[in-house]
Amino acid sequence: MGGRAMATHRDAVTDSTTNELAHAHNAMLRGLNALYLQAPSVRLPADAADFLFLARAWSAWVLDHHVLKETAMLPGFEAALRLEPGSLRAAAAAAAAAWTTAAAGDATETSSLDSGKGREEGTAEDLALLLQNVHAYAESTLAQPASYSGSTLQALLAALAGTLVPHLHNQIPLLARMQDLSSPSASASASASASTSPYYPSPAISPPSSSSSSARSLSLAAAAADNEAAARRANKLTQTHLACEAALADKTDPFVVPPMVTRLRDATYDGGGGNGSSWPRLSVPALHAVADRLSPKHAGAWRFCPCDVWGKPRELGFLADGEGKGEGGGREVRQ
Repeated sequence: MGGRAMATHRDAVTDSTTNELAHAHNAMLRGLNALYLQAPSVRLPADAADFLFLARAWSAWVLDHHVLKETAMLPGFEAALRLEPGSLRAAAAAAAAAWTTAAAGDATETSSLDSGKGREEGTAEDLALLLQNVHAYAESTLAQPASYSGSTLQALLAALAGTLVPHLHNQIPLLARMQDLSSPSASASASASASTSPYYPSPAISPPSSSSSSARSLSLAAAAADNEAAARRANKLTQTHLACEAALADKTDPFVVPPMVTRLRDATYDGGGGNGSSWPRLSVPALHAVADRLSPKHAGAWRFCPCDVWGKPRELGFLADGEGKGEGGGREVRQ
């Protein structure tokens, strides 16, 4: 494989992994928005039961993803990139500090869910606990939906947002760092660029000596080896990500997560030009199966989602008077 073709393949592999993670994070934020905005307006026990089912499913999905990322995905990425354990987390912490500094001078008013953007409140363990709090409330109240309190659930979601929103936003520089680390070294790239430039000797300059030709050959060989190593690192990143996704899928209820996740993606937005329709890697026949076979069992819960099964945004059905409407209903937090 030529150097340029190998670099293109490497970049495509790395981009695929980081884009998959970004799409998942955006789906989490859409779920958070939908639950937070509609919580106060759900009043009938039948509606509360469906809404609590969605809250339980969403919090369980995000918690499972978070635990898997902390215990397997990030360590696997660090191993693939030959980094010291904890290096990627340190990069995220540094990004959080930078966000905090920038946010300190920003006096712009934000919504309740936006207010946490740019600051990492608490640790990964704190985030897991906050997710467990939402899940526990949804789980316990689902048994007695008449006791549902919209203000209680909304308060739990607001507390969660204070940590989850900045946590996901701070993953952006981490993903960018992964892309950088899977690329060849800057010096090798510069050397390869110089070595592959056409050589036009001027009349005043003598032809290159055999020693300089050998040096260029060695430089080209080093650049090719560096590209191959970078391609291997990128492939290991993808393998690690796919293995973690497979592990998550093994514990997934097909009648819960696929119907929910497909309705938390905005196929008209993600990636630009509607490329969000490629996530979560479902073909049109597979989406038909999700719509026709997997969704009916808990159909009542999916009416609270911000998009339909095809990823088309729709207005939220349970909004308090005065709440903003629009794409997916209300103001949306995205990466």
